[in-house]
Amino acid sequence: MPAEPKIAICQTSRKIFRYSLVWPSEGNELSPGISYTIKVIIFFIICGVLLFSLSTHAYLLAIKHSEFTITEELAAVIAVGGCTYMVYAFVKNQQNIASLMRDLSDFKKFGVPPNFDKRNKNLNLGVQLLFSYTLGATIFYTGLKLSEKPECKRISFEKGMKENNCGLIAPFWIPFDIDYFPVFQLFSLLATFIMHSVLKMCLHISLNTFEIAHHIILRIKHLKTMVEECFDDKRYAVSQRKLKICITYHTEILEFASRLDTAFFQCMFGHFLLTGAICACLEKQILDKINVIGAVFHVLGWIMALFVACVGGQDFLDASEIIPNALWNSKWYQADIRLKKDVIFMLMRSQRALQIRAGPFGVLSFPLFLAVIKTSYSILCMLSS
Repeated sequence: MPAEPKIAICQTSRKIFRYSLVWPSEGNELSPGISYTIKVIIFFIICGVLLFSLSTHAYLLAIKHSEFTITEELAAVIAVGGCTYMVYAFVKNQQNIASLMRDLSDFKKFGVPPNFDKRNKNLNLGVQLLFSYTLGATIFYTGLKLSEKPECKRISFEKGMKENNCGLIAPFWIPFDIDYFPVFQLFSLLATFIMHSVLKMCLHISLNTFEIAHHIILRIKHLKTMVEECFDDKRYAVSQRKLKICITYHTEILEFASRLDTAFFQCMFGHFLLTGAICACLEKQILDKINVIGAVFHVLGWIMALFVACVGGQDFLDASEIIPNALWNSKWYQADIRLKKDVIFMLMRSQRALQIRAGPFGVLSFPLFLAVIKTSYSILCMLSS
């Protein structure tokens, strides 16, 4: 069986997805086998156990101890549920995403876009830095919970609560005693690892959308240079050949944009459906002075994921203007009348905006970012009333 074409982009993101069990091994990304299916099933079993444990604890706390606010528990449940849905949508489109990455790594037709290596390196570095943030924030959050363990146990004893999750990264319901060495330490490490593996997925799926969008923008800028030079030579045959290549390249770019939108449409729908609610719960947790520092790190992570996705979408929208402007700046006025008709056709196709939709919420952009922030504030007011 011949080896699949090598994917030359999103190297760091693909490694992180493999570590999280939601991406196939190198060389099998377009035709994942049974081993990948088993990994994905394991991931969703873990998510199911997490959701059950977190939801059970929130329910029992609300029923038996109504004097306590459960905003922290709600934030954890919504976060894990939202990330699970986003991963489901991502895995569902995994082969389409891998196929798009492969085609964006193929430079046989039109050559390598200028600054490709530099841009690809910077994108990989950005993913590494944000992965370091999620890892550091998770470890820091765990450390804060461990430091609060004595106070948590004191309150639990005074209120007659049978809590055995004090010191853990999240308020899990655990039906057996773990508060002795080394069971608690091992359970804490496992809980931290699993929560990091699940919760970071929202940010990294947003980052992957951002990366692919910017690789398409690189090609748009490459086409811009080709279009501006298209009519420099007054000979009809030369201009016709250059314009034909530009039209073919433009058609391919429009296809890439459509595939990107389709591949991440459902992921972004889940992202924006839940981000406002999660941020509102975390903001309420901060107002109630419950694990304030940890809540700040958590809400910053969700806002960062939201912002990264919106920046990628806004850059994609802005790139829609590049080709029409390039055609206008070219020497189209000295071209043959037959070529001017083709230029008009290309201009008409350029009127369609390049966009990444977030379900019925609209398209990824700065106005959508502000809309979600406003929604979180509205939910916060409702929770506080």
